[in-house]
Amino acid sequence: MTDCTSTTAKMREEDLMHGSEIYVDRFAPGVESSTLRRVPDRIPWVVLLILIVELGERFTYFGLSAPIQNYIKNPHDSHSDLPGALGRGQAVATALGNFFKFWAYASTVVGAIVADQHLGRFKTIALGCGVYIVGLVILVATSTPAGIQSGAGFGGLVAAMVVIGLGTGSIKANVTPMCAEQYKPDAAYTKRLATGEWVIVDPELTVERMFNWFYWAVNVGALSPLITVNVEAHVGFWVAYLIPLVVIVIAAMIFIFSSRLFVQTPPHGSAIVDAARIVAIAIKEGGFEKAKPSALEVQGTLSRHPFALSPKYTDKSVKEVQMGITACKFFLFLPLYFVCWIQIWNNLISQAGDMALHGTPNDLLQNLDPIALIIFIPLLDFFIYPLLRKHKINFSPVLRMTAGFLLAAMAMAYASVLQHYIYKSPRTSIHVWIQAPAYILVAFSEAFVIITGLELAYTKAPTRYDPYMVWMYGSLAIVGFIAGCALYVCFRNSFQEVPVIVGAEAMNEMGVSKFTADAGKLAIEEGNKRAK
Repeated sequence: MTDCTSTTAKMREEDLMHGSEIYVDRFAPGVESSTLRRVPDRIPWVVLLILIVELGERFTYFGLSAPIQNYIKNPHDSHSDLPGALGRGQAVATALGNFFKFWAYASTVVGAIVADQHLGRFKTIALGCGVYIVGLVILVATSTPAGIQSGAGFGGLVAAMVVIGLGTGSIKANVTPMCAEQYKPDAAYTKRLATGEWVIVDPELTVERMFNWFYWAVNVGALSPLITVNVEAHVGFWVAYLIPLVVIVIAAMIFIFSSRLFVQTPPHGSAIVDAARIVAIAIKEGGFEKAKPSALEVQGTLSRHPFALSPKYTDKSVKEVQMGITACKFFLFLPLYFVCWIQIWNNLISQAGDMALHGTPNDLLQNLDPIALIIFIPLLDFFIYPLLRKHKINFSPVLRMTAGFLLAAMAMAYASVLQHYIYKSPRTSIHVWIQAPAYILVAFSEAFVIITGLELAYTKAPTRYDPYMVWMYGSLAIVGFIAGCALYVCFRNSFQEVPVIVGAEAMNEMGVSKFTADAGKLAIEEGNKRAK
């Protein structure tokens, strides 16, 4: 901050017109900056236009994701309270749902490389919207009654998941960086508010606020299941998928027609590709210090690496990649968190199916997650965080993420206890709204883990890689997928397959009338045989 003491901030006419604040020198003479309260700057209004496409994409993604569990798992039965179409069962529904989420995050790496290497962010987002629309057209067409009866439902769903996931990744990888491009912070400076109070305008707090409201917009879009699950239950799946299609078309049109208002950075080569090349050289040379071009020159090994001869390969670029990898350590714990988070999109929905619905769709309660976040994020931004700063309490990113992990653990513990009582109680005797605390606790955890993760990705990455660290989400998705595949390959022959019996209906279907436990052994007494 001391480097800026002689710099004078420009007065912003629009702020003076509103009379809300008076801008002065970066650090005003006679003002002790260490005692001043820190405040965020204003977010550029053009960011709101970018958030529209993110809101529309999230509306679309969550709106089509919510009915998928029922769409795959349950067969169509007009006499059942649960809507269904394909009847492929719980295992297939959960596996495909997880694949869809994996692919949507993993494809962000593809979207990022395309943007940086070829098209730029704006064109890549626009292209992603087009790909998204194609995937939704496939899904709508194959989820109609005629499409399902013809046998196209399952194949169409898988094809749509692949195409939609690619569109999602193209948008998700570039919306956050494009938002960040619209705000280019200089340095912290002091200003005097209309109340006479001197404060420090902190760019880091501005970034924190920007990502808070970015995630708030995401969760406004995530309310779409309130519409789609009811349409799914009372009209049909194809209409439930048609609504997200209309929304993404509108969002894409608004985004494209606003192109002249955005700060657009042309493609300049992929940071991911360059970073991979630098890491490869560092591995061969035995460390980042030895991989610097100055060190390679001394060792006489510079010519061994063609990329090291590039003007982009400097001591600074090697150091930046080293810093970026160090920053990645924050994200190594995120897969553990997302194991908990993802339960609200599959297993908690199935758990609700075994509870007393009383007219409530079993996949409706997942909307408590975005509703809680829409309320909680403004509370954090306007009240809780300012109060902590006022009392000099440093609620650091590490503390925030730790709190988020603990809240997620509490949510899963609550769901586990609830499942215990579901097993002990008569079928569908526990009211479905007893699930609510699990969803709310997960929502609170998101506000601390995911938003802080986005903030760290932006602030801890070196300048050239701002905010490309968000691609770590895609990398973590790939790591999780590879781990799952490795688990299957290593242990696929280690265990005998056994039937899983769930609920009283399954027992009756198998002719089992009674379970007794005796000295740790499960004795199954055969009852009435199924009528032939």
